[in-house]
Amino acid sequence: MISVEHLTKKFDDTTAVDDLSFEVKPGVITGFLGPNGSGKSTTMRLILGLDRPTKGRALINGKPYHSLGAPLKEVGALLDAKAVHPGRSARNHLLALAVSNNIPTSRVDEVLNFVGIESVAKKRAGDFSLGMSQRLGIAGALLGDPPVLLFDEPVNGLDPEGIKWIREFFRQLADEGRTVLVSSHLMSEMAVTADQIIVIGRGKFITSGSVDDLTKNAAGTVILRSANNTKLNQILLEAKAAVSEINDEGLRVSGLSAAAIGDLAFGAGVAVHELTPERASLEEVFMELTQDSVEYSQHAKDAK
Repeated sequence: MISVEHLTKKFDDTTAVDDLSFEVKPGVITGFLGPNGSGKSTTMRLILGLDRPTKGRALINGKPYHSLGAPLKEVGALLDAKAVHPGRSARNHLLALAVSNNIPTSRVDEVLNFVGIESVAKKRAGDFSLGMSQRLGIAGALLGDPPVLLFDEPVNGLDPEGIKWIREFFRQLADEGRTVLVSSHLMSEMAVTADQIIVIGRGKFITSGSVDDLTKNAAGTVILRSANNTKLNQILLEAKAAVSEINDEGLRVSGLSAAAIGDLAFGAGVAVHELTPERASLEEVFMELTQDSVEYSQHAKDAK
């Protein structure tokens, strides 16, 4: 388990993490989401003892990272796939980690094979593509067979096959009872991968819950097809709904429930052929939750 308790980190006058508290439990995949500059990477560095907190603490199975007796056997992490000596081969990189942490060298070939880069094990890591570097980083995280794992943007550079592989890999880790924390900016991927979501913005905790919890109460849209879309379009606009055409036969409506739309259609004497509610996506919910926490936002301005 990972426990973050009132964690704060300041860099001069900038507060990167602000009184942040949450738990990451074993047996589930926890997605860690936030806009650029929200403090996700800094929080992971604090958990791993790479930065010292200004206040608060981060614990791994009840202990701070620096007090762990055999860190790689208790925590595995991938924060920067390119943070590898470029002149070393993939195998020698892992061998150095294994020897320095009293891990059997036979484990090196096991993890190389598991992540699918055994055929390039003798190649220089500096010549690896980002996708291959991600796989090498995952191999390093798995080297000590740890019960707690952290991954920062692990699907960057992976092709569709690689993304599918890593999704199944995370599920396997969680099913084994491990604690898995995954930071990602890909909402569509987190929606199908994560069991639980933690959302932060400007270093502060915003919300947490399952994807279903986060999306079930959000305002979605309704797909409408009727015998007279033109007439209904006007009625819906008068009711302050937002309406857009999806094709010649249908409308997408937001701002009104399916029941309210059905009542309006009935009152206008228009036969409804389809009335399908669409739940808001995780991305839509995320954008709404973090709209005040975006570091750089684009606003339309008049040219002067």
